[in-house]
Amino acid sequence: MGGKGALLLVLGFSIIFMVAGRNFNSMATATVENFANYYSDAKAHHIAATGINLVTNQIFLNGSLADQTWNYNFDSGTIRATLTTINAFQQIKELVSIGTFSGVTSTIKVILKPSSFSKYAYFSHTESANIWWTTTDTVWGPLHTNGQLRVADRPVFYGKVTLDGSLVKYSNNARPQFLGGFQTGVHIDIPSNGVSNLKTAAQTGGYVFTNQSTVYLEFRGDSLRYRYNTTSAWTYVLASTFAPNGAIFANNANLRIKGRVKGRFTIGSDGSSRGKVYLDDDVFYNQDPRQFPNSTDMLGIVAKDDIIITENAANNNNIMVQASIYSESGSFQAENYQNRPVSGAIHLLGGVIQNARGPVGTFRTVGGASIIESGFSKRYRYDDRFMVASPPFFPGTNSFEIVSWFE
Repeated sequence: MGGKGALLLVLGFSIIFMVAGRNFNSMATATVENFANYYSDAKAHHIAATGINLVTNQIFLNGSLADQTWNYNFDSGTIRATLTTINAFQQIKELVSIGTFSGVTSTIKVILKPSSFSKYAYFSHTESANIWWTTTDTVWGPLHTNGQLRVADRPVFYGKVTLDGSLVKYSNNARPQFLGGFQTGVHIDIPSNGVSNLKTAAQTGGYVFTNQSTVYLEFRGDSLRYRYNTTSAWTYVLASTFAPNGAIFANNANLRIKGRVKGRFTIGSDGSSRGKVYLDDDVFYNQDPRQFPNSTDMLGIVAKDDIIITENAANNNNIMVQASIYSESGSFQAENYQNRPVSGAIHLLGGVIQNARGPVGTFRTVGGASIIESGFSKRYRYDDRFMVASPPFFPGTNSFEIVSWFE
């Protein structure tokens, strides 16, 4: 029995090792197959992503690129990319890229929308040589200038700061706080058609004031009122029916505004010798989005020339401006900034976009601290909603940005 038992034991182990060896061989084969499948899947995905990159680069270089389909041979595979406008009114586009490799396909879809200047908390094409960001200045949100950024003492920038020029310090004691990042060598042009596009929108579905030199406009929640001088009677209208698409424009006129805004509007003005917007008092939302996150109130203020904080009693102790401000050829500034009294702060919720930076006050430095001598300090708070939304027909950057990516 001992010999037979030993034989059975040897046969048993042989069978076990045969089965185990077969399983090990199957596992090794499956591993190779799985790796091959993974490689094909990854390669197809890489090819599809390349198609997205190739076409989006063309879109960013040419914002008016027509809908079409591209076919490429790439990295032993193929790309089929299709660009489609899915919302002609808002110019929203869909780009679908299908990558194929060794019989495996991968699909990536992205949605693009026009990039709006309202995404900036602050933007300027040029910065004046004698205007400085100081300790009393705080900016929340993205900031960009094509010029030099001049800083004194300790201004605070919470959003990312980009510029095409250089950083200039008032003295060696200047310690600007860039809490959201800092990047140089970035250039972004202000288009020449932002104001005219708003006028066209107002002509086709909003309201245009004509044959007037000045328009006084006051938002009053659901309604608004207007007149053409300080002695004439006001005309009252329901805001939503007055300008159904939200575009209000003063043609060849100056516009003077104030009031409580309910709804989404962009107001603007142009003119060869006019085209200014004056802020005669606070301009604010019916529902402040900081307290009401679901607020849909949104305002754009657009001017061909300057946007000016009026020197008057209402503005001598702070001013509240809840809007994105755009001055295409001029600047955002305070009237008589050098001689008006110290007027508190500009409490801005939104952003300032201007061709040339305008002055809002003067300061002096005492013991390393900035002291306002006339005009305003700045409290520019970014409206986070403007990162993904904008007031109706607000000027765009003539480029697109990706707002969603699906795989």
